[in-house]
Amino acid sequence: MITPTLPTRDFILALDPHSAEDLLPYPLSGAVTLAAALAQLDPPINIRFVLPGYLATRVQLDVAQHLLVERRSAPLSILADETTVPALQLSRDLRRPIRERIERGAEGDCRAHRLLGLAHHLKADGIVTTVPSLVEARYVLRHHHKCRIVLPTELPDFVEVCARGHGVSCSATLAPTWLAPDILYQYAHWKARRLFEWFNTVAAGISDETLHELLRSALLNRYPFILQARDMVRFFELQKDHHFRAGQQPQVFRAPLNYHLTAFYIHVWGMLDSLAGIANRRLGLGVNPRLCGITNDTFLKALGQKRPGLLRFIKRQRAKWISVIGDVRHPVAHSALRLQRDFVKATEESKKSDEEIRAILRQEQQELYEVLPAHVMRATEPMLIQNWRMAKMKVLSDDAIYVEQPDGGGYVRHPVTSIDFDLEMLNAFIDAFLVGCFAQPQPAGPVGIGGPLPVSGS
Repeated sequence: MITPTLPTRDFILALDPHSAEDLLPYPLSGAVTLAAALAQLDPPINIRFVLPGYLATRVQLDVAQHLLVERRSAPLSILADETTVPALQLSRDLRRPIRERIERGAEGDCRAHRLLGLAHHLKADGIVTTVPSLVEARYVLRHHHKCRIVLPTELPDFVEVCARGHGVSCSATLAPTWLAPDILYQYAHWKARRLFEWFNTVAAGISDETLHELLRSALLNRYPFILQARDMVRFFELQKDHHFRAGQQPQVFRAPLNYHLTAFYIHVWGMLDSLAGIANRRLGLGVNPRLCGITNDTFLKALGQKRPGLLRFIKRQRAKWISVIGDVRHPVAHSALRLQRDFVKATEESKKSDEEIRAILRQEQQELYEVLPAHVMRATEPMLIQNWRMAKMKVLSDDAIYVEQPDGGGYVRHPVTSIDFDLEMLNAFIDAFLVGCFAQPQPAGPVGIGGPLPVSGS
């Protein structure tokens, strides 16, 4: 029987005993509390923690027991016997210094290697740890072993993404746990909440209805849309890796991932242009609203006359980040989509002829050939052959887009790996514009990237 491919509701995390104590105090304890609550839903979302007791000290085992006692429904189990865990052979594609550092046990007791072995044995979605040899190699380990390294401080986000991807509006670090979808990010996300509070503080003093609406639309609507797109990209990245570990094709769930990735880029660029429109209205620049764009020379010249500091900030980041986002967004809006895909290299198997692959497919997918009419299979076979051939190629990167530059040439970008960096950069731009255009009150939060933010009148 052909069964549908559904997003999994079951997730596993290997928990480094050295990180267990980090989960006791708030706010990280909220991740364990939320995981327990999600397991009580119908149908449940199961996020299970497995702690290797054979890597734990007596004190660390006591901490694990404390987690179990204090949170009686905590989804935590302790694996005492390491003999059930096969030794892991690290990928030869890992660079030798990375591989040797993990294998020789730079942190003592070969803890990093043994944690990876446990995660591989469990087909786990990740390892909660602060081990330097794993943390510093987290991106290549995700690529070669499909296992993500989750810092304890990132655990609440991981649990929230697992839930929100299934349509459960919740927060791991905020009471109440359950929130209405329409106000989820305005209350649950640190930056969205600060922007929400900032807007409510200044809104009463804004008599310009157009400016009021520009601010409301950007901060209360578009920014939460960006956060939701980011969460869904992360969710489908989890799903893609999960199903790959289960033996399915790596392309599973790539389409919804790319849908939300495209939405992310569209809204990020829209936010940058919205900020330009806000500055034009607030500072009285007198620029035609149709020309108010983050890269428009007319807007930038007018902005520089009143806020030279803000203009300098934009120019510093133009080549580093704005142009990169534009290189991705503009084709999405006007020509060909820029979608995440695999960068591959041919292998001996992938070089098999169509006839050889056709014979293999008729054995591997016998049920499909029996169920579908002959004329449908004749039309479908070329795609199946191509998919089989692609699956046998060596994947150099499963998170890449080739970006063509307007003046010729191009470069490779890793969009999912970069998505949180892009969000941090956007936060810096939001702060820069709001501080530059509104003297008081300043939106709370970190300064962001690019040095000190310009202040009003700079």
